Amino acid sequence: MMAASDIQCTCRVCTRIRVTIDRIFCVLDIYGWLLDSHVVDFFQDKLWEKLPRSWRFALQDTPPQEFGKWLSGDISCTRVWPLTLLALRQVANILQVNRNNEDPKSIIACESNRAKTNNNNNNNNNDNASKAFKTDIFDKLYSQDHKFSNLFSKHIKKKKRYEIREIAQVCVGCAYKASCKCIVDIGSGMGHLARTLAFQYGLNVTCIEQDRILLQQARKWDQELLMSIKKHIPNYYQKCPQYFTAKLESSSLVESKLARQLKELFQNEFDLSEKETEFGLIGLHPCGDLASILLKLYSSRNEAKFICIRIFRSEISGLKGYPLSKYLLSRKNHSLTYTSLEVACHAIEKYCDKLKNGNYEDLIVHTYRAALETILVKKSEKLRHCQFRNVKVSKGMSFKQYCDTATTHFEAYMQPQDSDINNLEIIDFLNRWQQVIVFGSLRMMLAPLVETIVLYDRFLFLSEKNLIPTLKPVFDSRLSPRNLVLMSRKNN
Repeated sequence: MMAASDIQCTCRVCTRIRVTIDRIFCVLDIYGWLLDSHVVDFFQDKLWEKLPRSWRFALQDTPPQEFGKWLSGDISCTRVWPLTLLALRQVANILQVNRNNEDPKSIIACESNRAKTNNNNNNNNNDNASKAFKTDIFDKLYSQDHKFSNLFSKHIKKKKRYEIREIAQVCVGCAYKASCKCIVDIGSGMGHLARTLAFQYGLNVTCIEQDRILLQQARKWDQELLMSIKKHIPNYYQKCPQYFTAKLESSSLVESKLARQLKELFQNEFDLSEKETEFGLIGLHPCGDLASILLKLYSSRNEAKFICIRIFRSEISGLKGYPLSKYLLSRKNHSLTYTSLEVACHAIEKYCDKLKNGNYEDLIVHTYRAALETILVKKSEKLRHCQFRNVKVSKGMSFKQYCDTATTHFEAYMQPQDSDINNLEIIDFLNRWQQVIVFGSLRMMLAPLVETIVLYDRFLFLSEKNLIPTLKPVFDSRLSPRNLVLMSRKNN
């Protein structure tokens, strides 16, 4: 039962999300075993034989390249597919969250009366958000000085630059709408996003990171960037991001203490009044169950005026952060296995591209690993699912080379011998590498459904707290697979 403080929103969007969740679980009741299977057990547990007979008949001679095209919806595939397989692909496509950042319909926003008021009040503010915090001289230097425009890209890889540029604009927009100039970056790492928000947009940023070494590096690069900016703008002044080391935990006591510390820090370090210390919570990389901790912190503290976090494709830290919503908790069966969440970490778009383009040689590692599993289990049941050295199969790498590298830390008697590797059964297994890839691809087809459940669970959690949520694909999913951002803002 829902608590009195938790309200089930009856708007069209929230109602549709609950219906979608129920339908996804209906699909997983039938095909969830695929997600829960370990590809490493492909030969050991005869996973291919567990597929429907019609699927095996159609897929046994389907090249991975062709299956990748079909999986991505390429209409050039003329093969006759089983109706149940066609139906499953169609249902998976319909039920999964839309991750196309160029599709306006991909933005999911609660449509309660309060949400409509917020949206109407802010429609005209979106274009002005960045301008409100940026200085004119920065814009001028960006357009005229190539060296200045590269200052914020130093030490940052190309993909990361893209992510920071896009998420920074979203964070600034949230701060502008919430009339809030204080930002708390949780899990800030080396501070790349914090530097952009502080120096480029003039926001007051406090970073929380549990790795002291990363914070030391962040402070060093803050000073380096500040000195570089002053070479171009001698009178420039902006307070550097502030850092402190902490490992966040979810409890009312911890949340209260943290909120008090943050307000004091903003007052003392940025010379702000108590009213000005209201802050927004952001997270570009909320690993593990950190996203759920941030959502609970945001929902419980009045000082937190908005939240903007990138939702990872799953949170696989022991399932601690799932489920959050009362709706999922009220379901008789809401469980998701560790294995299914782990599969949902991978991006299906890039996976399909790899298959379609024939760049799947590295996927043969799954065949090698599954074949090696059968060898080791025959030696001892205790070796089932044991830890190997991570080996990337490159072109021309033999199975023996793989085994030698993967088990180099094993005791000599446990390592595969030539007689094990050259066994006729093992040779037959290795020749079935296409089946292993196709089986893995079937799991990938269902993975977005698991991601969708996790995303919708977080969305409903905010909705039930009357904290109007918006879920938006901010990044190009091929450049940044974890491309969905969850946002919410409290009324001023």
